[in-house]
Amino acid sequence: MPNPNSAHGYRSSLPAEAVRNAAACCLAMGLLLAGCQVEDKKSAEPAVVTVNPNYNRLHSHVLVRNVKIPTEANLDFAAYSKNVMLAEPDWKAVHPGVKINMTSLGFGGLLQEVKPILDFTPLTEAEKSHPMAWTPVLEHMLKWNFEKASGLANAYSSVTGEKWGDTSDIAQAYQEFASVYIHNKGNVKEVWVELEFKPWLNSFLDGIQDQDRDGYAEVVARLDSRIFTTEMADEIAGDYSTKKLNEPQVIDWGRNLASRWYPSYNTDILPLKAGSAWPYEETPADSKKEMAGTWVSNPLFILQGHPFTDTLYNAFEVEGMGAAKPENEKRKEGKPIARGLDKGLTVRLEAIAAKMDKEKKAYGGGDWVKWNAKLGAFHDDVRKFSAQEPDAILGLMAPENFLVFRRELEYLLAPDWSAPGAPQSPVPAIAAFKDYLAAQGIDFLFVPIPTKLDIYPEYLAPKADTLPGHIAQPLFRKLIRDLADARVETVDLLDPFLKLKGASETGKRSLYQRQDTHWTTLGLETAAQIVAERVKNYSWYDSVFRDKREYKVKDTTFDNLGDIQARLADAKKGKVAPESLLGRQIVDAQGALYEDTDSSSVLILGDSYTGVYQTVGCRHAGVTAHLAKDLGGPVDLIMGWGGGPEAPGKLKKRGEDYLHSKRLVVWMMSARDLFVYPGGWAVK
Repeated sequence: MPNPNSAHGYRSSLPAEAVRNAAACCLAMGLLLAGCQVEDKKSAEPAVVTVNPNYNRLHSHVLVRNVKIPTEANLDFAAYSKNVMLAEPDWKAVHPGVKINMTSLGFGGLLQEVKPILDFTPLTEAEKSHPMAWTPVLEHMLKWNFEKASGLANAYSSVTGEKWGDTSDIAQAYQEFASVYIHNKGNVKEVWVELEFKPWLNSFLDGIQDQDRDGYAEVVARLDSRIFTTEMADEIAGDYSTKKLNEPQVIDWGRNLASRWYPSYNTDILPLKAGSAWPYEETPADSKKEMAGTWVSNPLFILQGHPFTDTLYNAFEVEGMGAAKPENEKRKEGKPIARGLDKGLTVRLEAIAAKMDKEKKAYGGGDWVKWNAKLGAFHDDVRKFSAQEPDAILGLMAPENFLVFRRELEYLLAPDWSAPGAPQSPVPAIAAFKDYLAAQGIDFLFVPIPTKLDIYPEYLAPKADTLPGHIAQPLFRKLIRDLADARVETVDLLDPFLKLKGASETGKRSLYQRQDTHWTTLGLETAAQIVAERVKNYSWYDSVFRDKREYKVKDTTFDNLGDIQARLADAKKGKVAPESLLGRQIVDAQGALYEDTDSSSVLILGDSYTGVYQTVGCRHAGVTAHLAKDLGGPVDLIMGWGGGPEAPGKLKKRGEDYLHSKRLVVWMMSARDLFVYPGGWAVK
């Protein structure tokens, strides 16, 4: 096992003399121990190295990893292995009924040949130096062949589900697999894993040591080849761990990682500064101090996470990549243009207010509180559904493998902002941003995107079809009304989405993915059409889009496990196969895939809803691509996985000159974050 400060080719941290003495003792006693193998050789070159000094897995704010060979396996290992971003620093008071020793670690036969250290296994030095991370390996297997790999996922749940007789109400696993190794034994591949125990379990371990001194005790064991089969081992030993990715592919991998981690860790990718080493001037002082004078001169990307309580950073260097100017600074900004606010705003605001008032009268007798009170039985069903798993489990399973993100349940139950202890209203912050743009003659549209539970509440409650107006969160409507009072123009997607859901011609086409928080092609195409129709009503539309471009649609498909599957209880992960999704990529007249452009006069600010299908997944098929098709010209996009409320800050960091070519800013974000955003809504 490695010292956490050293290169991450996994080796025992026991002194070489101690290892040799252990082997000599085995021979002297006449014991032929399988795997009691000691090689007095230099370690093979590690595939991934931890760069920053004094890195502490539990308490650091920064982890810098250097990837020597950019295979998917090495990148995954750099992200998942002993990463402070994924740590659980809060101590758990547990009370197992037994002491845990190596003889008790069979887990139904899944683990065999349990060893205290890696040097007591038959792995060669080269095999030890190229580990893989368990979590992405298991996800890779489920995507590769769900039918064959689901048994492995179910068997692994016996590891994470073992509480050793403890009855404490703790959702976190007491132990988990960390690293995976492939050992070539003749024509057969053996799979060995590192099993780690959480730090709060250490006092209950008997003879199991924290060899690498990172706070997590560990052992190594071979997996039963009947469960992790030779065919599976061949799969992860193939392209996954040997095919080198090019720079665009590695950047795509980084985007997918930020998207995958965002629901749990509030991750986002930081803009890079060409010619500047990281940490940057604005990096928090505690993170700079931890770096101890070490600079990352050429990061390929930097991931920020947990930004609301304790900001953490993952910086990734990849050999031979990143020297070119960062993609997010390769701008072709448009020329300054004459600007002025559209004259029709007041009329549109009056229409929006009238529509919301009509709903309030029809469903609440003219009172928001009374309308919300009518949902009491529905709220009880939501709370009952939420209680099926401990609060720490963020992914829940509804009938028909319809997956639900816990924060969207909290959104349905959120109180009005005037209630005691309620979060701050987002209206002042949104209105202040509108005023900032208006002062520069730039129009503004706010587009709150319904959650999938706004559209499909019936998966939570049997009587959801009796909701007044089929609206699961009346305060969503009040928000739109309050924004109209603040002279913020909105685009209402909820009403047309609900109508489309009920239309017979839609059939079984869903507006949202079953295993993900985000919309499908049908949802994003519908949103793009609605926003485009609003934009076409602006007086300046014909002049801005006078040179119309023709775009075509190119259908494609892709498989996706979704962003909720990884947050399910471990016993349920093996029940969810990848979802096959349709993507409709946008291509120009020459057949080139659509790309957003900084030079457009229409800027979209967005959260992950603007990134799915566009920068991850099938790509070039997101809401901005379809908006460009409907408008007849490209649009600009500034998005972040770290939440829609952060989008204006991303724009302001570009500088006011960036806005000289803009006529309209469209802010699109999940309605969920308007009510339950961890970072709050203070005016900035």
